Amino acid sequence: MDFTVNVWAVLVATVAYFALGAVWYLALSKPWLAAVGFTREDLEQGSNPAIFGVTFVLELVTVFTLAVLLGNMGLTGAGGGAALGALVGVGIWVTLMSVTFLYERREPALFLIDGGYHLIALVVAGTILGAWPPG
Repeated sequence: MDFTVNVWAVLVATVAYFALGAVWYLALSKPWLAAVGFTREDLEQGSNPAIFGVTFVLELVTVFTLAVLLGNMGLTGAGGGAALGALVGVGIWVTLMSVTFLYERREPALFLIDGGYHLIALVVAGTILGAWPPG
C-alpha cells in the first residue's frame, strides 16, 4: 500500500472538514443541544478549548486515510473523490455510528445531525482530494 499523499490537499480538506463542522453545528445548535440533553450553560461551564485541537487532529487522520484510500484505488478527479467520500461515509461511518446509537439509545435527531455532518464532510474532503493532483 502506498501512503504517498498530497500534503496540501490533505490540509485544505481537513480545514474544510473542520470549518463545515463549525457552520453545521452553529446552524443546528438548538436541535443538537436538545438531542444531547445539554443547555448552553452546560457547554459554557464544561468548555475545554483543547477539544477543538483534538477534533482537528482526528479529522486530519480521517482525511489522510481518505487520501491514502483514494490514491490506492486509482480514483481520479473531484467526482472520484466525492464518490469515495460518500462510500466511506455511508458504508463505514454511518453504519458503524448506527450500531453505536442503537445500543446507546440515542435520539434519532442526533443521528441525523452527526451522521449528516460527517457524511457531507467526507464528500467535501473527497472532492478536494480528488481534484488535486496526487502527492
